[in-house]
Amino acid sequence: MLIANNIIKHHFENIYFITGSACGGKTTVSKFLANKYDLILYSWDDRFAEYQALAHPIYQPAMSQRSNISSWEEYFMRPVEEFADWLASSFKEQTSMATADLLRQAGNVGGKKIIVDGFFTAEILKEITDYSRVFFLLASEEVIRHDYFNREEKRDMLECINGLKNPKAAIENTFRTMLYKQEEHDNAIRESGFRYNIRDTLNTNPLDLIREVEKHFGFGSEY
Repeated sequence: MLIANNIIKHHFENIYFITGSACGGKTTVSKFLANKYDLILYSWDDRFAEYQALAHPIYQPAMSQRSNISSWEEYFMRPVEEFADWLASSFKEQTSMATADLLRQAGNVGGKKIIVDGFFTAEILKEITDYSRVFFLLASEEVIRHDYFNREEKRDMLECINGLKNPKAAIENTFRTMLYKQEEHDNAIRESGFRYNIRDTLNTNPLDLIREVEKHFGFGSEY
């Protein structure tokens, strides 16, 4: 069964999407705005394990694939193109699960707004929401390489990698996978018409970014 995009769009009128690349500021901005305006925070990363447990090899082959990988060595040292294609497919499958979950939540929060911290693509968002409720946060290669493994939520991943035979090679392979076709993806967002910000320096003031997103969403004028 397919749900028509216009139906999804109607039920998503109170949902705001902060999406983009790693280290762009999605989590910082979404948490700040959720706390300031008493919004429901939907975190894509927080739900991955839950959705993976629901994954079926026929319907979600990429999300089901992790259980078939024999070791973390194999997981982190896959060829870059293969690794990147798996991530893209996994995100696409999780998008369907997240959309269904957000439809459920939208009808059970008493009209409260929901802010999403996730990895929805511009192509999908064009179909299911308005431009005024989307903000893409991107990051340069320099920022990603500097910040990614320095974040608290990546500590377990880093500890796992440090236990491999060649941690340095695994970290580099992970970065090369994350940056695979980055310029192509960033250009697609620039040309999409959606608002975006590219974090290209290490000394970005998060409050400046928060105010930009806040203004775009019109929160200051509504609350």
